[in-house]
Amino acid sequence: MTRQNRIRTKRVVLARRTGLQAAQMEYCDQIAKLAVRALLYEVCIAPKPGLVDRFNNGAHRDMDLFMFLDSACALSSYFREITAQAMRLRRIPAERLLPYLRKPGIRAEKEMFLATGGVNTHKGIVYSMGIFCAACGLLFFQLRRVPVERIFSLCAKIARGDHPPKEKADTNGERLYRQYQIQGVRGEAANGFPSARLHGLPALRKAEAMGWSTDAAGVYALFHIMAHLEDTNLISRSDLQTQEQVREQLTALLQSPALTPELVLNESSRMDQEFINKYMSPGGAADMLSIVFLAHWLEQEFPDRFLSTSEL
Repeated sequence: MTRQNRIRTKRVVLARRTGLQAAQMEYCDQIAKLAVRALLYEVCIAPKPGLVDRFNNGAHRDMDLFMFLDSACALSSYFREITAQAMRLRRIPAERLLPYLRKPGIRAEKEMFLATGGVNTHKGIVYSMGIFCAACGLLFFQLRRVPVERIFSLCAKIARGDHPPKEKADTNGERLYRQYQIQGVRGEAANGFPSARLHGLPALRKAEAMGWSTDAAGVYALFHIMAHLEDTNLISRSDLQTQEQVREQLTALLQSPALTPELVLNESSRMDQEFINKYMSPGGAADMLSIVFLAHWLEQEFPDRFLSTSEL
């Protein structure tokens, strides 16, 4: 090969490499934007029982809508970084990926607390959405289109590599695990976020297909999540029996043949006042709703990567 040909070959390789790097950066940016958008939609959906939304602060006295907006924006670079990190480490088995994601997660928590003045708005979502974005990063090099449920399968593999420290923190989640063996967000992630994948996501798809408003569709999906999730946030602010009662009530409501978007929103408004009075908040379900929004939008924004429900 002549020197001129070698130079030409190097230029072609460099162009391809540069094009790939640009595509990777664009993909990470898109995932981060959709993740932040999901957080913004979740907090703005209203009315939600006991949760911060654009109508009120729910059962929370130390946070409001604007604090959540600041917190969500502060996490944008984290979602981008975690997607890129997983992309770079794609040759590592998913079950061994989580230790490489911890440092970005710790930095993200610090950014969140800095944005909120020390208030915990999104600590749970740093873990769960971080795993979800990492799974998206692993799928960048997927050659064929796959159902978005494939992301949830990867989330389960990533989360199963989680080994909590021997020194157990005295958190609400740890206390509930010792008392009731409720695994909380770690168990939910290790099972591929079933409350989001099996219940919230199909509910959102159904509500949108029926032409429901964004508020009604979001609350409908939230109700399906709440009816199936063991929400440590809700339990810690009440008790296990109360959470079971909420799940039973919502299951009965969702099975009603006369269910309408107006009925869903009216019931959510009634529950909001009840939850505020009892200082209850289903924060875990809210986190899963964010993941539902992101998963749903991935189908719409990346038709070249993910199969639509009509194609399954």
